[in-house]
Amino acid sequence: MQLRRSFALLSIALLISSAAFAASFNNLASDDKAAADISGKYEGIAKSEAFGEIPLTVNLKNTGGKLTGTIETPQGPATITDGSYADGKVTLKFDAGGNEGTVTATLNGDKLVGKWELGGAGGTLELKKAGGSTPAATTTPAAPPSSAPKPAAGDPISGDWDGSADAGGMTIPFTLKLKLEGDKVTGSSTSDQGSATLSNGKWDGNKLSFSLDTPQGSITMSGVVKEGKITGDFDFSGQMTGKWEAKKK
Repeated sequence: MQLRRSFALLSIALLISSAAFAASFNNLASDDKAAADISGKYEGIAKSEAFGEIPLTVNLKNTGGKLTGTIETPQGPATITDGSYADGKVTLKFDAGGNEGTVTATLNGDKLVGKWELGGAGGTLELKKAGGSTPAATTTPAAPPSSAPKPAAGDPISGDWDGSADAGGMTIPFTLKLKLEGDKVTGSSTSDQGSATLSNGKWDGNKLSFSLDTPQGSITMSGVVKEGKITGDFDFSGQMTGKWEAKKK
């Protein structure tokens, strides 16, 4: 009788141990799957008071909690030099033209939500993991030939310009559409961050000045025009200053 009872207790103990081992194994497998799921392509927006909304594509590869890959921006790709993933937290360091930037984010389902910093600027970001199929590209109809009159002879301002601004080590490309009437300059500027209308535009000799009114504040720009090129300075509401240049198309 005593032997039978001991055998029964031993069987129960073995069953409990097996169940505990199975649960631990399932938890480990679940953790490994979650770590593997961080790998992939993420698309979304980085926001900043200085630059507005910046579209991003982040490509991540997870190797045992170490993350590698690239961050694609309108200014070009940046290499992830160091990265880690643990307990749902993502930390990245990236090289953007010799300037080191950082990303700290949390994985929530198929989304990465967090903050970024680069060259003294920073903001928030929200990225979503891209699906399996790539959506078909939409075809933008070709713009009709412009019927706008050509600039008068001796008018070095009117027309379209390709420009770029150096903002804290980050190059921001943009286009300018300018029109000169007497000493008054009007027009608009377009970039990946949006469009803005020129105000207070003036032309004096070979010097150009104007302002761009954006939702984040006014950008004052001035420059010297010489041989189809503008070089000058900008001031973003006292928050940031830098250099800019543009070439006539």
